[in-house]
Amino acid sequence: MASVAEKVETKGSLLEICGLDLEERNNLDDEMDAMVRAVEKQYGFMPNFMRLFASDNQRLRAFMTPYMELMRTDSGLSVLDHELIALVSAQTNGCAYCCAHHGAKLRGVCDDPVFVEYIGRNYRLAKLSSRDRAMLDFVVLVLTDPESIGDAERDALRAEGFDEEAIWYVASTAAFYAYANRMAVAAGLKITPGYLSMHKG
Repeated sequence: MASVAEKVETKGSLLEICGLDLEERNNLDDEMDAMVRAVEKQYGFMPNFMRLFASDNQRLRAFMTPYMELMRTDSGLSVLDHELIALVSAQTNGCAYCCAHHGAKLRGVCDDPVFVEYIGRNYRLAKLSSRDRAMLDFVVLVLTDPESIGDAERDALRAEGFDEEAIWYVASTAAFYAYANRMAVAAGLKITPGYLSMHKG
């Protein structure tokens, strides 16, 4: 059975999915190969971001290691929290790819498609709990004005029930997606068509 790296290699130039003609090195180790196969199985297709980062083993590992840290079960954040942060980050940073990706993922954990649309366009118009609004307001500060963050902003999260670990993970998740959004935009990553029909009716 061909490895994912070999399957990816047969698809042609990365220029099909982005604006960079990177070499596909076909050098994934067993752990990264298994991770790519698991993602492809989960989605039912190969996401363009995964194919791009899987062009090199070290590149993929450098991306996935901080992502797995964010997904710790003791982070104090739920999967819904994570996807709210990811989608607001994508919208704030103007990343069309990540808006499509995390819009699809948020539809998978939220049964209100109108709510998801508001989050992906202007979260301030969505019907949010005071907790979630405080979280997303903090996320936008991390993304756009980190120098303005002080004790008052952290205290606003504490007042909504976030402990010190959860505040760390709100900030870490926003910072991680700031990187991911900027790399997707800079690389010219094209929206994976499969996202558009994910978790719809």
